[in-house]
Amino acid sequence: MNRRSRSLAPVLAVLLLAIPPSAGSTPAAAASATPDALTALLAAEFARQTGDREVAAAWQLAAAQAADDRGLAALALLAAIEADDHRRAEAALARWTALEPESPVRDALALRFHLVQGELEAAVLTARRLLAQPEGARRVASALTRPYPDRGVMARAALRALLLPEPAVARIEDWLALAGAAQGLGDAHLAGQWIDALVRRFPDDPRAGLLRAERLARAGQRDAARAEIRRVLARDGLATGQRRIAAEALAVLGDPQGAAQALADGPQDIQSLSLRAGWLTRAGRLDALGELGLEVEAAALADPQQPALALLAGEIAERRQDWPAAERWYRRVDRGEAGQRARLRLGAVLGRQGRGEEARAVLIALQTDEQADGALRRDAFLAEADQAEARGDRAAAAAVLGRGLAVLEDDPGLRVARARLARAAGRSAEAEAELRGILARDPRHAPALRALGALLLAERRPREAEAVLARAWIEEPGAPTAAIWGEALWLLGDRDAALRAWQRGRALDPGDPVLADTVRRYGR
Repeated sequence: MNRRSRSLAPVLAVLLLAIPPSAGSTPAAAASATPDALTALLAAEFARQTGDREVAAAWQLAAAQAADDRGLAALALLAAIEADDHRRAEAALARWTALEPESPVRDALALRFHLVQGELEAAVLTARRLLAQPEGARRVASALTRPYPDRGVMARAALRALLLPEPAVARIEDWLALAGAAQGLGDAHLAGQWIDALVRRFPDDPRAGLLRAERLARAGQRDAARAEIRRVLARDGLATGQRRIAAEALAVLGDPQGAAQALADGPQDIQSLSLRAGWLTRAGRLDALGELGLEVEAAALADPQQPALALLAGEIAERRQDWPAAERWYRRVDRGEAGQRARLRLGAVLGRQGRGEEARAVLIALQTDEQADGALRRDAFLAEADQAEARGDRAAAAAVLGRGLAVLEDDPGLRVARARLARAAGRSAEAEAELRGILARDPRHAPALRALGALLLAERRPREAEAVLARAWIEEPGAPTAAIWGEALWLLGDRDAALRAWQRGRALDPGDPVLADTVRRYGR
């Protein structure tokens, strides 16, 4: 097309739109009505911009019929699907197939079209054809989980049909994609069927066992889920990444000691060592924590260029209340993010040893370090305030928090601490106003929600407290939150709900002292 004819293309498009291909015209007739594919494309774009999807689909198909271009056929199919035009979609599919007999991209679009049209048999046949191709499962899963007018009814039906008979898919990754599609469609029963089929097909793959454990946990069968994970962990040759995932799942299911033991097998790094330390602390296994501390100390001495190891050695010593050892290790860390964290912990450890002035000097140096992380600077103010309160000097603690808020303006963590200080001093109304002020700016701030719930409960307002604590649990589940939430429910007379709340907390941290004390007080 020469320069003059190209300049006339938009005008031609407008003129041609005055006589678009009729609904009953054949694709060949539509093609013969257009000078060339370019003009048809322009006409299609004009119709699309004016919101006329049917006309856009007609011209897009005309463009596809006028040129041997599979890309134009793909655009024609998409336009027909958008217009819900069954006849033109089939014509576009036929044109694309003629130009490209084998095309996973076309089949994926065809699957979407059959689902929109409610053509279950055609959709399943297309899906099976895709599953026989590389990356086919990913394409099927993507097509099935797209939004549809029927809200996934046909997609779920197609997934159920694919199980009878089970597709000849060789890789577990493909089965995982299809099981994930079932979960994404919100059908727990269907997802369970896919997972069960996956476990039957790949009984020796640890990922299948982990999926089964997850399903059992979702169904509330926590003992069975733990047993499944232990079977996975008992397998020889378990990959390091899979072992870590399984151990983390075991910890979530309430067996932190077992998780730490499982992760002790195989190569170690700072992440695995940190996880083991946290789990042993949760389990209350100070003896095992001491043994781990020796392992970490040896690693830190062997690799002085990794300050995170020395920091972890100090943290383990601190958890075991070996304050001098913790101090020694924290003083060895003098650079990077680990160094900043070590300064904060050093201030706390010095305070534990009764060396208040030294502790205060370390914490103030961190508070005034503008290069330090903001959260660590805030925690340095909180640590200094806690030490002042522990000495019985609430005025000094309040002054520290005031200094902190002057530096970190309106920090919610410092404001929660100020509210707790006011409550401890008997100024409950002031504390409540402070907490509600935080929540007015951030209704989802979990520490403020917990503190407000505790205050309301102490004020003998259990109904208000329960509503606040239920929100706190949603935002940040934890054993201490479960403890006080259950207490509010108990005082309201809903003992079954209280027991359920405590059970949830115990599942997260069976050894939490706050939860244990709460349950003990109510004779359970």
